[in-house]
Amino acid sequence: MFLELKSDNEFKTSYFETLKYRLAFASLELEGISDDLANTRQSIKIFNQLQAINYIFDLTKEENFSHYEFTNLLCEVAKRVTGEEVSNFRTTDASVVGSNVVRTKPQMIRNSLWYLIDNYNYLINNCKSEDELYEIEADFHIKLLHIHPFEDGNGRTARVILAYNMCKNCLAPCIISNEHKKMYCDLIENSDYKGLAKLFKELSKTELSTMVSLYKDLDDKGLIKENKFTEEQKSKYLKLKI
Repeated sequence: MFLELKSDNEFKTSYFETLKYRLAFASLELEGISDDLANTRQSIKIFNQLQAINYIFDLTKEENFSHYEFTNLLCEVAKRVTGEEVSNFRTTDASVVGSNVVRTKPQMIRNSLWYLIDNYNYLINNCKSEDELYEIEADFHIKLLHIHPFEDGNGRTARVILAYNMCKNCLAPCIISNEHKKMYCDLIENSDYKGLAKLFKELSKTELSTMVSLYKDLDDKGLIKENKFTEEQKSKYLKLKI
C-alpha cells in the first residue's frame, strides 16, 4: 500500500487530502479545540496545523535525520503549528497542567534531543519486527513530549512528527481522537511505551483499512495509474503486506 504513496497519483492525492484534515482536527480536539469553524481563532489554529502537516509530508528525505536536521525540523513544524516564529527552544522551566512529569531543563533540551534522535536512528536501523517499530515510535513520542522543547505547541508538533515517522517507516499513521484522549495522556504520563505502542498499532490498523478501502474504490474506477520506481524501491516496498 505504501508503494502508491511514493509518487504522485490519484490515490496519494485523494488519501492525503482526507488524512491531513483528519490529523489536524483530531490533534486540535485533544487540546480542547471544538469544531466551530465559524470561530476565527479556531479556524486559524486549524490552518496552522494543516500548514505543518503539508510542510512535513512534502519532505522527500529517505535517510535518517542528523542532529541538526532533526532540531531544525522540530522548529519548522512548531513554527507552522503555532503560527509564530520559532528559531530556538524554550528558555524557561516548563510544567504541564495535571502532569507530575518533570520536563527537561532548558539548558539540556538540545543535548536531550540529540540523544533522542541518535537512539531513534539506531533502533530503527536495527528493528526486526513491526511490533518493535510501534514500540520505537511510542517511546520516541513519549520522550519528545517529556523533553517539551517549546513554550507552546509541543503536543501538536509531536503528533505531526509521529504521523510523518510512521508513514516513513511504512506504517499507517494514527488518528488519535478525543475518544482515546484519557488513555493516550495516561500512557504518556506513566511513560508506558508498550501500552502506547498497542494503542498506536490498533489505530494504525484501523487507518490501514481506510487506506485499502479508498485504494480499491479508486482502482475500481480506473483512477490508479502505474507508478515508476527504482529497483531498490520496488524490492523494499513490495515486501510489505497490505
